[in-house]
Amino acid sequence: MKKVLLELFFVALPKILSGAGAASVNLILLRYFEPEQFGMYSLCITGILLADGILGSAFDMGVLRLAPAYRATDEKRSLAIEKAAVILKLIVTLTVGLLLVLFAQPLSRSLFQQEGTAYLLYLSSCAALGMLLFRSVLVHLQVEGKFALYGSLDLLHNVLKFGGIALILAFSHVSLGAVLTFFALGPACVSVLYLGACRKKFLGQGSASVRAAGELLGFVKWSLLIFSLAALISRLDIFLLTIQADMREVGIFSGGQAFAVIPDLIGGYLAVVLNPRIIPYCREGRFFAFFWRFQLASLVGCVVIYLTVILSMETTLSRLLPASFALSADVFLILLLGALSGLVMFPLVISFLMFVRPKFLFTMDCISAPIVIILYFYAIQHHGAVGAAWVTSASRIIRGVIAHVAAWKWARRAPEIFRERVMQPVGTTPRVFTNSSSKW
Repeated sequence: MKKVLLELFFVALPKILSGAGAASVNLILLRYFEPEQFGMYSLCITGILLADGILGSAFDMGVLRLAPAYRATDEKRSLAIEKAAVILKLIVTLTVGLLLVLFAQPLSRSLFQQEGTAYLLYLSSCAALGMLLFRSVLVHLQVEGKFALYGSLDLLHNVLKFGGIALILAFSHVSLGAVLTFFALGPACVSVLYLGACRKKFLGQGSASVRAAGELLGFVKWSLLIFSLAALISRLDIFLLTIQADMREVGIFSGGQAFAVIPDLIGGYLAVVLNPRIIPYCREGRFFAFFWRFQLASLVGCVVIYLTVILSMETTLSRLLPASFALSADVFLILLLGALSGLVMFPLVISFLMFVRPKFLFTMDCISAPIVIILYFYAIQHHGAVGAAWVTSASRIIRGVIAHVAAWKWARRAPEIFRERVMQPVGTTPRVFTNSSSKW
């Protein structure tokens, strides 16, 4: 337990500072930007997070599943898996970037409802690429258990990103392009610095990465489908607001979402430390006991957080927000319900289901997607940003409860499931998702 707490400290400290930095930047930008401009900024950040949530989460999950199994007996193969993930991320991101270059003008007019905004798409693409590379660096350090270095690099990334934005706010004209530039430079600089320092280790794998890419893709294909659908559903609110309403409503919604996202950040911090322990705990028969204790503590903590916010922060937030963003306080309180539900579910429930029953999550999202879209169209048409917030929170809570019930059921059988479906002798090729020989 002491080791877990120490590792959590190394991971959580820079990420807590990151969350505080993001909240502070958003609060300041709310005073510099009108709702329309803040809505454009939020769309760009959403695109960056979508790229990380789809490509980053899927490939990183595959690396965390495969690389640790080989690390003790075949370090080259473990590193080849990690290198393959980086190469595949680059290929997909550069392909999407090329398409953006070809269609930037009409796409930017549709998204931002203004002319001359194509440069925002270019900067967002660069920021997404930098973030994907940086996540690969952090995953490598997770696999090696170097959490002190993990925290140091994450801290450096935050200093470069938010420090640069702070300099702009203090000494220069604040613009969307300038802010997004540092969202790209922060992760890119740290990634290049680390990969350059370890170039011999990563560049010496040769053709092994071709085999590793096939192995990784075999394991990741379900993850890509699941994370793509889940990420798109989670961000339907802001994109459907863009389609159905004006950029002002997008800005109002984003003003509340800027603070409601904090529980999601906390869930991500916890997942960094908890995810690598799921398989070992299942193998040892300790997972279910750990699972219910952690979930109970999370639920109690989230109830306390929400009551505290209701009693003490509603008036404070209303005072902090500019008059043009007054409705964002209501949006925040609504979105916080769904965000806290996500905090209860994400660190263990979603990750565990991804390992043992990925088709369950995909099926649940396929069923819920059309229902949620219909509800969004109705709610946005009649209630704008507030209506979108209610649909977002309600859908997250319902999907979270269903996922939790399923995870509780299968967590009881975790050792049996992992012996049958997941655990393979170290040094052999792990079973991948297939339609014929596996229920994955």
